[in-house]
Amino acid sequence: MPPIETVIEGGAAAKSMTSTERTPLTTTFVLKVAERCNLNCSYCYMYNKGDTSYLERPKFLSIETATVALERIAAYARRHSLPQITVVLHGGEPLLIGREWVQQFLEERDRVETPPEVTLNVAVQTNGTLLDAEWVALFNQHKVTIGVSCDGPEQVNDLLRVDFDGRSSYAKVRSALELLCKTSGTRWGVLTVVNPETQGSEVLKHFVQLGVRSVDFIWPDFNHDVRPPWPESMLANYFCELFDYWYELPSPPRIRYFESAMSLLVGGRSECDALGLHPFADIMVESDGAWEPLDTLRICGNGITRTGLNVRRNDVEAVWDVPLFRMGLRSKELLAPKCQECAYRRICGGGYLPHRYGRDTGIANPSVYCAELLILLPHIRERIAADLERAGLLAASV
Repeated sequence: MPPIETVIEGGAAAKSMTSTERTPLTTTFVLKVAERCNLNCSYCYMYNKGDTSYLERPKFLSIETATVALERIAAYARRHSLPQITVVLHGGEPLLIGREWVQQFLEERDRVETPPEVTLNVAVQTNGTLLDAEWVALFNQHKVTIGVSCDGPEQVNDLLRVDFDGRSSYAKVRSALELLCKTSGTRWGVLTVVNPETQGSEVLKHFVQLGVRSVDFIWPDFNHDVRPPWPESMLANYFCELFDYWYELPSPPRIRYFESAMSLLVGGRSECDALGLHPFADIMVESDGAWEPLDTLRICGNGITRTGLNVRRNDVEAVWDVPLFRMGLRSKELLAPKCQECAYRRICGGGYLPHRYGRDTGIANPSVYCAELLILLPHIRERIAADLERAGLLAASV
C-alpha cells in the first residue's frame, strides 16, 4: 500500500484542482422567502446562534422583490455565459409563504429564463411539516428539487427539532417523507444535522427503511469562538460508525459527504461544500432583498453578513467587493499554516468556512473539527485503499 501522501497528493489529485484557479462565479442563489419558522430547532443558525437580524426584516419576501432578484440573477448568468443557475427557496420555513406565492414565483422564473439562454433550476429546503400532496404536485409540475430536514427516527428527531411549545415534529415530517417516496417525480432528499449523542447507523437505517435514497449528514455549526460541547472522539466515532454501516450496505443511499471524501481521496472532485479546496461563492437574498454572503456565517457574529446591498439597487457583481464574501472566495489562500502543511488539506479544504472562523483571525484557522476530521478521513482512506488493493486497482487510481 503506498503512503497516504501518494494517494492525496498524486498527479490525479493535483490535476483535479486546476479548475479552481479561475475566478469563481456564483451558480447558487438562496432566497430567504420566509424569515420565520414554525419550528424551534435548538441548533438553528438562523434563530438560535446569536444573530437577530431577521427581526428587522419582513416576515416574507414580496413577489415583486423576488421577481427583481430573478431578473438580476438571469442577467448576471447571461453576462458571464453561465447556462445553469440554481435558485433555492429557503427560510425559516419557506412553505409558510403559501402555494399561491410559490406558483407565481415559478411562473416568473419561466418568464425570466425565456429565451432559454440560461436555465434557472429551482430547489426548496423545507422542514416538511407543511408538505402535502398539493405541494408535491406543484413541485413535480415545475421540476423543483425538494430537500426535507429531519434528524432521524422520532426519538432522535425530537431531541432538537420541536415547535415553540416543545411538541414533536416527527409525525408530520414522516408523513411528508412517505408521500415523497410514493409520489415524487422530482429529485429529493433528506438533510439531517448530526447529534453525536445518538448513533449514525440508527439514523440511516431509519431513512433506508422509509425508502429515502439521498441523505446529507451535516456537522453541527460551531466555530473557534463558540466551540462544540462534546469530546472530539464523539463526533469522530459517530461519523466512522456511520461510514462503515453505509459502506457495507448492498444498495446504499447517496451520502454526498462520504461520496465526496472518497472521490477526493482518489483524485476526483467534491459535490459537497464542506469538503475540498474550493471557494465559497453562494449568494443569499434576504426577505428585504438584501444581497448577503453564505448564511451559515451568521454563527460568527450578530449582523456579520449584512452588506448594505439590495437587489433593487445593485447587480450581483456588487457582492464581489464585500470583504466577508471575498474571504470566502479566497478560502484556499487563507488556510492556516497547520492546514498548508497537512497531507489532508486537499480533502477537507481546511474545513467548512464558518467552522474555521474566529473573531481575531477570520477564517485563517483549521476547522474547529480538525481533530475529528483527522480521525475520519484516514478511516475512510484505509477502507477504500484496502478494497482497491484487493481489487488490484490502487496503482491505477493514484
